[in-house]
Amino acid sequence: MHEPEPKLCGSVPGLVRRIARGLASGLFFVLIVVAGSSNDLLSHVVEEDAEIAPLFTLSNLDGDDVSLEGYRGSVVILDFWASWCKPCRETFPELHALQQTYADRGVVLLVVSLDKSAQQAREYLIENGFATDNVLWGSLEEARAVKDLYGVGGIAHAFLIDQAGYIRYSGHPIRLTPEELECWL
Repeated sequence: MHEPEPKLCGSVPGLVRRIARGLASGLFFVLIVVAGSSNDLLSHVVEEDAEIAPLFTLSNLDGDDVSLEGYRGSVVILDFWASWCKPCRETFPELHALQQTYADRGVVLLVVSLDKSAQQAREYLIENGFATDNVLWGSLEEARAVKDLYGVGGIAHAFLIDQAGYIRYSGHPIRLTPEELECWL
């Protein structure tokens, strides 16, 4: 079966695009050489040949199975998070607000909790007025397996997955801007 072509957000036609791609590749190489494998610099680099987001299914904190595949056709913000993680606690309200701003345009937020127990995550979310149906856990081992599937080394870490299932952003949640999100709606 033929996969749909990924949407080229802000693409440039023809020769100019090929030149820009060559320059970007050279710049990318220089950034890697100069900065090593710094997550901060690499977090904004999104290839035109984006990867398809790996599919997974986890239970949410309400006990229902949630599958990423069920959200094809929606733009998904996938956040790897834990209630004990200070950067996660700081960025979660902003990420939640970003999703709420665009919910009517089909943007959903799925949160993979890396808490040691579902109860730990649930208590934090309820105390702070957040829903639990979009927070996925299953078990710590299952949540860690999804984290590994996405190559996440440390949290807080978010992905933006477009309507066709391509990863369009990978990095710290605070750097996922409305402009970057709107580009894929």
